[in-house]
Amino acid sequence: MIGTLLARPLELMEENFRRPTGRAGRFFGNLMAVQHRSLTMWTIEHMDVRSRQRVLDVGCGGGMAVKLLSQRAAQGFIAGVDYSMEMVEQAVRRNLPSIARSRVEIRHGECSRLPYEDSSFDQVCAIETFYFWPDPLGGLTEAYRVLKPGGQVAITLEMSREAGDDPSLTQRFFGRRFTERSQRAGLHILSGDDLVDRLTKAGFRDARFVSEPRRSLGWVCALARK
Repeated sequence: MIGTLLARPLELMEENFRRPTGRAGRFFGNLMAVQHRSLTMWTIEHMDVRSRQRVLDVGCGGGMAVKLLSQRAAQGFIAGVDYSMEMVEQAVRRNLPSIARSRVEIRHGECSRLPYEDSSFDQVCAIETFYFWPDPLGGLTEAYRVLKPGGQVAITLEMSREAGDDPSLTQRFFGRRFTERSQRAGLHILSGDDLVDRLTKAGFRDARFVSEPRRSLGWVCALARK
């Protein structure tokens, strides 16, 4: 009985993490923006974003990463793409001052068909969205296309297989169950080596990863260059 009562809220949460929609989507969008702030800052540090760079955030959600990236690339240009219209609207509201100065742009779009020309960006990132890409290799190929020669891609996950070797208490009692449920729901739960392999198959070079295995459900960030 309890399992039945819990099933629908969990399904609603999973649906809105994948593609936020309606009032619940707006709520989860704001929740994710706050929850993932530290993961986003960690990713930006490893990206080594420079002042004048052009950066694209694929799956920008509520626009928190776009806002933080625009602060780092203070004389550059930041673009965000998301396939949820609710998240596009939320990201626009969160970044209105920078949009008004033409330093930020938010578009509706999909990872498999990015709405930008070839060689448009110095960096492309995807923070806590790669699980949901319907065609991961196709999406990475698109990231490769829109990057300038020598440009960098960064793929970050909060839940990975990196947590398995020395799990924290949270990971031990909660992580395995949540990870297994996520896999049944169709999410791609990967290790750092898995991400490196996929980046290499998409044509990137010098692929590597950094991780914080005991943070959340195993932080991992894979980076590579075009």
